[in-house]
Amino acid sequence: MRSERTKSIVRAAVPRPVRNWFRSPSKSLEWVWDAAMFSIGVTRTLRIPPNIAIVCHPRAFKVAYEAQIVDPEQSAEFQRFVSSCVSKMFLFDIGAHFGVFSLAAAHFGAKAIAVDPSPIATRMIIRQAALNGWSKNIRTVQAAVSDTNGTVNMLSSGVFSDGYFIVAKGRSGKELTQTPSITIDQMTSKFGTPTHIKIDVEGQEAAALRGGRKTFSQFSPILFLELHNEMIASQGGDLTAALDEIVKVGYSTFSVDGAPIDRTAIFQKPIIRIVASRLG
Repeated sequence: MRSERTKSIVRAAVPRPVRNWFRSPSKSLEWVWDAAMFSIGVTRTLRIPPNIAIVCHPRAFKVAYEAQIVDPEQSAEFQRFVSSCVSKMFLFDIGAHFGVFSLAAAHFGAKAIAVDPSPIATRMIIRQAALNGWSKNIRTVQAAVSDTNGTVNMLSSGVFSDGYFIVAKGRSGKELTQTPSITIDQMTSKFGTPTHIKIDVEGQEAAALRGGRKTFSQFSPILFLELHNEMIASQGGDLTAALDEIVKVGYSTFSVDGAPIDRTAIFQKPIIRIVASRLG
């Protein structure tokens, strides 16, 4: 009881952005150091097999290296994505974070719309596109992708020092940031027809897919989807909702290595990355 009262007092007295920085002091200091290095011209180059080189902000390099190179499952998904990149690709990069999927597509001369609710993330994408001379290839949209157009309340979770937004239930209005929301179908109407869509939205996959029913049904873009089963279950959500949406638009699901995968296997992992497309 006392600890809850203490938390309430701290939340009321200390703004969330400040608390985020103190929640993980080591990461916060690392962020400051990386930003200082970048300010004096230091960059890092992310090398992606077989021959892709992306110039990065030092912070973005570390994040991308740990995810897309070191982590086996994320690396396998990313390699599968890279293998599908061609100059005619038009990517909707939903939950883009620092934009490594968009940057990889731009390497091949493709176009991408990189969407993220975090202003820090979208600014980072703009910086990195400029570093590589790909500003004309990548357009950023600061918004949450959902099943309605308007606004949604999101929580700045503090991961990477206030650069990461999620939809969170049970939080007071003071804790939340009102963020524009957009649907995939609205994106298609506004920007054009995607050939590929990547979705990584931290448990909001079903909502994002519902907002794209027309796009998936009419244009059949290839889907790279990250399902956060554990997060959905912890929030009392329906684990089957996202997969039901995929079935409704006539898509089949595959593992990142191209093998067919059924629901039982999908739900066995807390997080799983799949590819979905319409056969024939």
